[in-house]
Amino acid sequence: LSYIAVIADAQNISRAAEQLYISRPALNHYLVSLEKELGFPLFKRVQKRMIPTEAGAVYIQSAKEILEIKRQAYKAIDEINNCETGCLNIGITRVMGADMFHRVFPRFHKKYPNYTVHLLEGNVNELEESCLAGEIDFAFMGQSSIQSQLEHIVFSPCEILLALPVSHPFAKMAAPENLPYHTLDLELLKNDSFVLMSKATRIRTLADYHFMKAGFFPKIILETSLSSMAYEMVCQEVGPSILMESAIKDKSKAACFSLNPREQWKQSIAYRKGTIFTKAEKYFTELAKEYFEGLV
Repeated sequence: LSYIAVIADAQNISRAAEQLYISRPALNHYLVSLEKELGFPLFKRVQKRMIPTEAGAVYIQSAKEILEIKRQAYKAIDEINNCETGCLNIGITRVMGADMFHRVFPRFHKKYPNYTVHLLEGNVNELEESCLAGEIDFAFMGQSSIQSQLEHIVFSPCEILLALPVSHPFAKMAAPENLPYHTLDLELLKNDSFVLMSKATRIRTLADYHFMKAGFFPKIILETSLSSMAYEMVCQEVGPSILMESAIKDKSKAACFSLNPREQWKQSIAYRKGTIFTKAEKYFTELAKEYFEGLV
């Protein structure tokens, strides 16, 4: 099952053999023998690429599910034996997740010094796919899509705001600090040039939805995957942006408004149904939750 799963991911017998530390002829012989036993081909050979057949796709999916059941069973057995060694297979977003990890991991390492980490960085879409594929056990990420097939532990709601440079003509309409945010009609900003998050982010999807409701598509002077950069561009009076409240470090440097209707961004831990969390993993998630809730 492992051999077939690796061949499917590598799409090449030679690369799969290297990853499995066996010879190419041995792996090819195994595959040919299995296909003969099953009575149907698992792969089509197309210009040195191994493309799953329809039957092969079913076999591969089942193989991966069986291997995942085995891995979860071993985790449960390790937990029973109070195993103090292991590996965290986790995913994080490149900005908020990375900030969380470099603050939380030293505390985790102090309690579990024999644990190693397989860390995957990506946007929400990439992390969801990696979780579903079994490449990671769980991911710390922002709001997931409604189509997500993953389970979620949701916490730390954070409002999404329209942020204007303090020199902007409409900045004076913002509520005083420590009072509830006023709303501002986006249509009033149709002639502005915006600094927006990149199209790969969910915040950008929400922003585009609000622009569509306002009846215009904005001129974009800068797109970035870094909320910290977008915030700095607002502070430097480059243009307005739409950001998470937690990204706005100093509200005296930006005039902030709620969207209409108001939008909340929720941090979550995403995982496959049936995932077993070890004591070490539970401890790490508790530290992460504590960190994110401290930002609100």
